[in-house]
Amino acid sequence: MRPERVKAPFRDTQRGFGLIEQIMTLVVLAVLSTVAIPSFHHLFERHELRAAQTDYIAALQHARNLAINEQRQIIFCPSRDGLRCNGDGSWSGGWLIGRHDLDNKGQPLGSPLYTGGHYSEKIAIAGSEAKKYIAFKTDGSLAGSNQTLTFCIRDEPQQALKVLIALRGRVRGEVATAADASPCVTPA
Repeated sequence: MRPERVKAPFRDTQRGFGLIEQIMTLVVLAVLSTVAIPSFHHLFERHELRAAQTDYIAALQHARNLAINEQRQIIFCPSRDGLRCNGDGSWSGGWLIGRHDLDNKGQPLGSPLYTGGHYSEKIAIAGSEAKKYIAFKTDGSLAGSNQTLTFCIRDEPQQALKVLIALRGRVRGEVATAADASPCVTPA
């Protein structure tokens, strides 16, 4: 014969966290998030800065290719409204690509072909010598001199990047030097 099993009294098989453990978990999460959020904010700003540099490089290369393929001068200029060039050399509000008419005084001929480059107010973009536009000739070279666009997070010159446009039309991106980053500092 087999011995009979004796059943143990009812045991609570569900286990969980008590109120104290839940409160402590929330406190730890609150402390970690207060430390992490500023770091994420800075990370997002740096990402937007790199995205702006990449966007301008792609747009400049596209404008150069249009000039070569269409055998027409193409203008790349700063634009706040996406319809006309600013005319003041401020690149932070966006850009446009259009056909260039030499008699049109730095404005696109007709409506723009492409527009873009709208970023947060923290991103500053300045052209070398306050150039009002960049024009590509039919052979892909610049109509003018070498040009530089400097990209930075306002009041953080150590994060500056730049885009260089050579006289032959070659476009490349680099990390900016401390001297290049002067547009990043707002006068007091």
